[in-house]
Amino acid sequence: MIIDLHTHAFPEKIAARTLEVLIANTARISDYPMKNYTDGTASGLLEVERRAGVDLAVVLPIVTNPKQSETINRVAKETNDANCGLYSFGSLHPADPDALSWVDKLAAEGFKGIKLHPEFQNIYADSDEMTAVCRRAAQYGMTVVLHAGRDIGYLPPVKTEPDMLLRLIDRVPDLKLVAAHLGGWMMWEEVAEKLVGTPIYFDTAFIADFIDKAAARDIINAHGADKVLFGSDAPWEDPAKTLKFLRSLSIDPEDLKKICGKNAAGLLGI
Repeated sequence: MIIDLHTHAFPEKIAARTLEVLIANTARISDYPMKNYTDGTASGLLEVERRAGVDLAVVLPIVTNPKQSETINRVAKETNDANCGLYSFGSLHPADPDALSWVDKLAAEGFKGIKLHPEFQNIYADSDEMTAVCRRAAQYGMTVVLHAGRDIGYLPPVKTEPDMLLRLIDRVPDLKLVAAHLGGWMMWEEVAEKLVGTPIYFDTAFIADFIDKAAARDIINAHGADKVLFGSDAPWEDPAKTLKFLRSLSIDPEDLKKICGKNAAGLLGI
């Protein structure tokens, strides 16, 4: 089974506009020409995942304002109830006074994980609020996927640096924490120095065009394939491209199977 643990989709009514705004925001910060590989909808995501040979794609919604929590998590629950080849994590805003209650509610509704994005949510990864949310999620055995490193659409300061992740996992050592973008987008020297060998999982979202193959292979081999998860970041990267990149790294075939699906299956309880 191949599982893409890092994807995004939006309700049909707002998908096109959401992509347009995100691409425009990135263009103001970065010279990199952002491109969407799906139309932003769930059906569009399923199409590219099936074309890439992916069996299950995990959608990671992001609550950027506490007022969005109800709608975003309702849509996530509907996605899971549809049993359509997509599985959605829930989300919440760590600065919401009801944040811990949202963790309780998501756990009660059977969600396997939560997506948090310090840049979008304007909160540091090692803040007291983030720590409290992660501690409550760990009590339920839930996985937390956290954007890590720089963000192509945001200027510094970076809100999820490797040192912050170290402090977070030190405070919540039993947390199933996934640091997206191979531990820290465009901060891979620090990742190799500080995060490799820790209990933190890395995913491979949105790295194929930005990291040297030898550097990616070294990080994966040193960290251990048991703690690396295939993620594409679709619609921002074609999952077929991410898989091609991973398969080009000359990783042990059994390790590649772990990365492409077995590890995620374990976190999802499949």
